[in-house]
Amino acid sequence: MEKILSFIEKRLLPPISVLAELKHLRAIRDGIVAVLPLIILGSFFILLGMLPVELFTKEFFASHPAIEKAVSWYLENRSWMLLPSRVTINLMAFFASFGIACSLAKSYKLDEISAGMISAAGFLITQIPLNLANIAHGMNNSWVLPMQNLGGKGLFAAIIISFFTVEVMRFFSRSRMNFKMPEGVPPSVVNAFASLLPGAVVMLAIWVIADILKIDFVGAILYIFKPLVYLGDTIWAVIFINLLMQLIWLGGIHGASVVNAVFLTVWMGYYEENVAAAQAHQVLPHVTNLVFYQWFVWVGGSGATLGLVFLLLLSKSKFLKQLGKVAVIPGICNINEPVIFGMPIMMNPIMALPFISAPIISGVISYIAIWSGLVSKPFIIVPWTLPAPIGGFLATGYDWKALVLILVNLIITTAIYYPFVKAYEKQLESKDGTENNSS
Repeated sequence: MEKILSFIEKRLLPPISVLAELKHLRAIRDGIVAVLPLIILGSFFILLGMLPVELFTKEFFASHPAIEKAVSWYLENRSWMLLPSRVTINLMAFFASFGIACSLAKSYKLDEISAGMISAAGFLITQIPLNLANIAHGMNNSWVLPMQNLGGKGLFAAIIISFFTVEVMRFFSRSRMNFKMPEGVPPSVVNAFASLLPGAVVMLAIWVIADILKIDFVGAILYIFKPLVYLGDTIWAVIFINLLMQLIWLGGIHGASVVNAVFLTVWMGYYEENVAAAQAHQVLPHVTNLVFYQWFVWVGGSGATLGLVFLLLLSKSKFLKQLGKVAVIPGICNINEPVIFGMPIMMNPIMALPFISAPIISGVISYIAIWSGLVSKPFIIVPWTLPAPIGGFLATGYDWKALVLILVNLIITTAIYYPFVKAYEKQLESKDGTENNSS
């Protein structure tokens, strides 16, 4: 195991360290993460609009007419309750185009608001509007913006447009090709006029591609990334992603940040498609997405460490027991930095194997359980700090079997960690004894 850790430190970490510091990848991560609060808010309305009222029986309604009347009203009006989700989840790519451009512009010390607005406008240009009045009445005074590519499908396009926008602004800034303003003009006005030329270039270029050349920008980008999108929803992807993430963690780099920067776009696309299918009462197309990993695989945080924290509470080692007391509440809320940095798990030969294997095994079990239909596919994002059983129950649209799956994974991952915790206890006891004898 020490040879493996040495290989990770000397061979694997240098390129990953470079990857983790790439401004563009950080911008993707930060821009999409900035959209998550909106998606969570929209998800609450999905929960509200998809209450499991079907569990009531006809016999129950017969004896409770008031409840039957309330349920009937609910069924007739539940579609209106989904409206907030349509203007949040179904517009995630539009919001992300703004957030990603802002984040990247900030790293280059450019005006963030101008970059975000130009990027968002450029993204909307790719969505050629439909003239419904012309279609219906032969008139040309009413336009409708199609929404099918403003959600998860448009994320890759939003990323590219955000990058293009900021790089154009950066070129104009470095070349000093902008309108000169007299001294004393407020900075907000200076920044606004400085964005005119790069904004014109960005919008003109996208307009030529989308409207003059009639190129389906979003469709073309999706076609290029189709292999990644397809492979990302397989059991092999679950194994690879967890293996990569844990190896990065063991090397001392925040593994979740790196993995999210690479895969978050794909996961959010899966999520949006599952939401659309659920709203249409169709079969959900995807097993995995961000919600799948949050609630079924990373129980307690990266490495599925909640079971480990419970073992620390029962440890004979005073140090580990005290660490367990500190880490248990954060662990229940899926925050496991205290245990990762406190033991530490990073660069720890004894804890490396269970830290890698626990999330892989729980991921494979969860994938098979959901793929086979034993557990409902997750399609709702809820706050990630909820205890895992509650989060999984809500994320699957009130499926009680999700609770069982999470508890099974917790038991299995605890069993995986158990012998290694005992071995680490002995190592600490031996170290303490050596120090006492030497003193």
